[in-house]
Amino acid sequence: MNTLHWFLPILGTGLVAGCAGPLDQRWENPTYQTQQSRYMERDLRVADAPVSDQSSPAFGFDSLDALSVEDAIRLAIEHNPRLRAAGYRVDAASGRVLQAGLYPNPSLSFSGESIGADAGGGGETAYVIEQEIVLGGKLRRARDVAESDRHAAQAEFVAQEFALATKVSRAYFSVVTARTQLADRQGLAGLSSDLLEAVRARVDAGSATETDRLRAEVVHEQAQISLEAARYAARSALQSLASAIGVEEMTELPLSSSVDQFPELPAYEQIVASTLEANSRMSMARISVVRARQAHKLAQANSSPMLTASVGPRYSDIDGETTMDVGLNLEIPLFDRNQGEIGAMLSERLSASAELRNVQLELLAEVADAWSVYQSSFSAVERYQQQLLPKAERTLDLTRQAYQSGKADYLRLLDAQQVLIESRLSYVNAAEQLHSAAALLNELSHTHAQWRNPRDEDQANSEVNP
Repeated sequence: MNTLHWFLPILGTGLVAGCAGPLDQRWENPTYQTQQSRYMERDLRVADAPVSDQSSPAFGFDSLDALSVEDAIRLAIEHNPRLRAAGYRVDAASGRVLQAGLYPNPSLSFSGESIGADAGGGGETAYVIEQEIVLGGKLRRARDVAESDRHAAQAEFVAQEFALATKVSRAYFSVVTARTQLADRQGLAGLSSDLLEAVRARVDAGSATETDRLRAEVVHEQAQISLEAARYAARSALQSLASAIGVEEMTELPLSSSVDQFPELPAYEQIVASTLEANSRMSMARISVVRARQAHKLAQANSSPMLTASVGPRYSDIDGETTMDVGLNLEIPLFDRNQGEIGAMLSERLSASAELRNVQLELLAEVADAWSVYQSSFSAVERYQQQLLPKAERTLDLTRQAYQSGKADYLRLLDAQQVLIESRLSYVNAAEQLHSAAALLNELSHTHAQWRNPRDEDQANSEVNP
């Protein structure tokens, strides 16, 4: 029996056809590639470890003398696990693109009749290879849909980048604000303590009343309560910054970026144009339109009938010869022509088009709101810098001189100090709002991704240590 002469070439041809498919393409995104090279091996170990042993890697800030907002964003982009998760979703989508383009595997079957008869002959053996032949461009359409999903995953990764940068920027300046408030509250608490001691001395000397002492004690306790609240707020803000960066805790690093260093933004019209062009939500909405169109074409392609071809040698002991069996099996699309799915995908196309317009309108409203906050905060900051703070400081100086010369009591001095501190706190809050609005506008317009640019010290190190 010489069936292998027929069987092996056919099997090889079928396997080659079944293994054909598109090659995966790496995404040329520096952040994505850096995270893959840095964390893939460690994340594989973590994925295989017991759930109880999912500890985070140690990350030290001891090498940093101070932390700028740009450094904080860069560290978050490099180490935040949520962004890595978005990167792995890109890999998953790439794998589905590869899978969608693979041809169905052939099948091999064997059958034997009258084998082992008492007469010692009369049996038949047959080998059959079956291959489903995909008609109507189904594989190409399925690959187009999967490719749209991959593009959507990439756009989601970029959106996570900018959203993380906004989160870190806000958390960073919340720490700056909280530390400034803490310092001001400490100064006010110290002044209230000094004034309380002075009032007690005056009460003992008979130049002040018990009511003056009680009022000074109330003011002192209020200052202590505000100071304690400021301490907790500073600790909470620092922990929020650590969480945004992607570490469990941070040391008390000096923050080198000041709220007085205001970001420069392009004109409103340019921000709007960049948002409608580059924003990831707009990209994903456009991709959804393309995907819905491709899914509609796939549904139409799936209405094509299925064709199955079979071929294989058959050997007969009776005749002592080998023959070839060939078969074709064609599905008849009599009842199911995929008409329901085709109609559903057409509705999805119309829905995606409407959603694209909705996303555009939402982004225009968000840009307008953020720009309004930015402009109002910028105006408030200027007024505080140019008018309110200088006047409050001048008032405190004059009141302090009057108090030292005995022309003003401690309450006037305390009121002047409170006015100055409250003005400073309001100024810092306005500056924090300005930075927050600027970060949101940058996220919406996708115009500034400083974390993708190498730092000066990195370039210097690369030149020293090639």
